[in-house]
Amino acid sequence: MASPLADLDELVLKCRDEKAKKYIKEAVNCYKSGAFRSAIVSTWIAVTFDLIDKFKELSALGDKEAEKQVEEIEKARRINDISRFLQLEREIIDVARDKLELISHTESIDLERLQEDRNRCAHPSMNLEGDIFNPSAELARLHISSAVNHLLQYPPSQGKYALDQLFLDIESNYFPSSKKDILLALKSSPLIKPRHSLLRNFMVILIKKLLVPK
Repeated sequence: MASPLADLDELVLKCRDEKAKKYIKEAVNCYKSGAFRSAIVSTWIAVTFDLIDKFKELSALGDKEAEKQVEEIEKARRINDISRFLQLEREIIDVARDKLELISHTESIDLERLQEDRNRCAHPSMNLEGDIFNPSAELARLHISSAVNHLLQYPPSQGKYALDQLFLDIESNYFPSSKKDILLALKSSPLIKPRHSLLRNFMVILIKKLLVPK
């Protein structure tokens, strides 16, 4: 009988960004050696790098909110504003969910738990009782799995921006008309590896447009 647990090495291969893949591989190695605190910290670093790189990709494509986020990050880096860096890191999950729609509400809950556990692992002062936080193997494995399955495997265009771009392409005069060329065009779009929410929203709007033509 096949194990219901995801193979951690396969999760590493799913990562889209090489920087995030490097840190997730490090997290998996820490997990295998029993260093569960280090595994959680490395997983959070992978998530942070991945989100910042996604912001940059969307900014390059013309997403105004992504441009704003990248400007904030670059400004903090130029003046070495550590407190601002920490604030941006604290808010990064909210930004990804609410402003860029890169993750769903449910996915953000899991990633916020990762962020909280990372803080408990990396900042002993957060444990008021003075006890060392000893995460279990199951918890570390869950965080690695959540990071890859909710975020690291996906391209940046998954929210409203992706949906708008899809319909701009489809309604363009240059969109192909033959089935073969349409499939080729869609394979280079966010639909090549969509979240369920993107696919569902795309189909709903497409059906409405077909049923209620202009």
